[in-house]
Amino acid sequence: MVNPGAFQGSRKDFLQSQKADYQAGVVGGYTADALAQIQRKYLKRYPIDLPHNEEPSTEWLAAVDDEAAEEELAGPDIDSLGEEELVEAMAKLEERRAMLCHRKAVSHCRCLFNLKAYHC
Repeated sequence: MVNPGAFQGSRKDFLQSQKADYQAGVVGGYTADALAQIQRKYLKRYPIDLPHNEEPSTEWLAAVDDEAAEEELAGPDIDSLGEEELVEAMAKLEERRAMLCHRKAVSHCRCLFNLKAYHC
């Protein structure tokens, strides 16, 4: 059976809708900026905490404002946490960072795949 890929449903539809913006970035010489903008929009619609196999509600997607500033995430409060709690909080932070890096890499790969005839 063929691998259906990491992106399905509305995630796949969203990335396919961004092909023109990505291509304009490639042609215009600002590929990295175009990709960063697509990833920013993607993460507004599909937050890191949302499991990859779960679709957001239609209401959530309709309420996304691409122009709104992102909220700053506060790190763990070192002074108020015990050693065990701090270790756990740092592990969760590292897991989130790793998941973000992975999703950014996969979405980048997907953008390239849409424009070129190779598979990531």
